[in-house]
Amino acid sequence: MEQQLDRPNVSSVRLPHGISMGRSRSAKLVRPFRGMRIERDVDSAAARLHAFAAHRRTDFAFSHSTAAAIYGLPLPSWSSESIHVTVPAGCRPPVIRGFVGHKLARWHTVEVAGLPVTTPEQTWLDLATMLRHDDLVVVGDHLVGGPHALTDRERLRRAISESAGRRGIGHARLALESVRTGSESPGETRLRLTLVRAGLPEPSPNYRILDARGAFVARADLVYPVAKLALEYEGDVHRVDRDVWRRDIARRERVEDLGWRMVRVTADDLHDPAALVARVRRLLRTR
Repeated sequence: MEQQLDRPNVSSVRLPHGISMGRSRSAKLVRPFRGMRIERDVDSAAARLHAFAAHRRTDFAFSHSTAAAIYGLPLPSWSSESIHVTVPAGCRPPVIRGFVGHKLARWHTVEVAGLPVTTPEQTWLDLATMLRHDDLVVVGDHLVGGPHALTDRERLRRAISESAGRRGIGHARLALESVRTGSESPGETRLRLTLVRAGLPEPSPNYRILDARGAFVARADLVYPVAKLALEYEGDVHRVDRDVWRRDIARRERVEDLGWRMVRVTADDLHDPAALVARVRRLLRTR
């Protein structure tokens, strides 16, 4: 699940003040929790979060998988659908159906899309109590990767050190060892983890392939430079978008003209990776 929550129009969130009893019972309104009404036709995850923010106002932040969704982090489809809310230690977390309350001693928050949210580092630590190892590494790669990185490995490491003893810290510390800068999709991360777990050398992510004059030719997802072996993770967009498909073919031809070998990988290969691992191992040995 990869979800970016947009801020709804102000008119989509209605407070009960000034609404008559009859109006509050209208079929056009839904009640996400006591004392709050939202118009049914704009009821959404974002509207519910803004409704709670208007209701609570202070001393809270959205956290865990809820914060991850606000940041647009790639979560597995089975992750929690409950709304996670964290309050400072000493405050009372919400007791509302569909909400999960937490307390936090190290209180630092940021605002995203008009909502108070735990920091990227704290959000990742909180996810360590919910996600499996590879899923946590996927989120970590997303946080530290790309031109719009939300944090870096050193800040994640510092957050772990400052939260010693909290639940999930050991899990986060182990996952951080596998977090890398440069991965640009969950599929790339999972492919890298699969290869390393099988005992193969760790490939370089998003490697720039140059020609003999040093001119840029292509950037490959994962590369073994010495063997001139490049692996490309092909998501559905490579299959259904004709322009992307054509560019992929032209790029592959240019790269292979330089003596490189390109291996295309799909989600099916990762579900049963034995054949893929054997193929990569053979290519590394022969090249």
